[in-house]
Amino acid sequence: MDLHNVVSIEKVIDTSSYPNMPEYMLGIVTIRGKIIPVVDVSKLLYNESTQIDESTRYILVETNGVTIALMVEKTNEIIDIEENQLNPVNFLGQDEGTYIKGVALQENRIITIIEISELVSSMHGIDLIKDHTAELTLQN
Repeated sequence: MDLHNVVSIEKVIDTSSYPNMPEYMLGIVTIRGKIIPVVDVSKLLYNESTQIDESTRYILVETNGVTIALMVEKTNEIIDIEENQLNPVNFLGQDEGTYIKGVALQENRIITIIEISELVSSMHGIDLIKDHTAELTLQN
């Protein structure tokens, strides 16, 4: 994803459950005094829960008027990928506007680039998450 949307990378802490949220949302956490919803990226993208261990991290992203903690298995590195290195992935009937911006080949690896604003917009229940997060913030 584009580094411009990343606020920080944090170690995983215990989440507090919150009712009536989508299945991919694990709950909420307080990081630096801010209440943030936690999204399990593996659950969201692959319908499999992330196994939490010492490598698991939250990538805090800010987009579409909300800050979200994306829980990922691990964070390895920041890679500089030029726009001309991106290859489109127009297969399997994907529509324009999908959250996959493209793929890049680098050192025998295929790196999928996610357009975070599109991913957040495509989340089922994102408006509910925004509303509840705003409500909790106002209560504090």
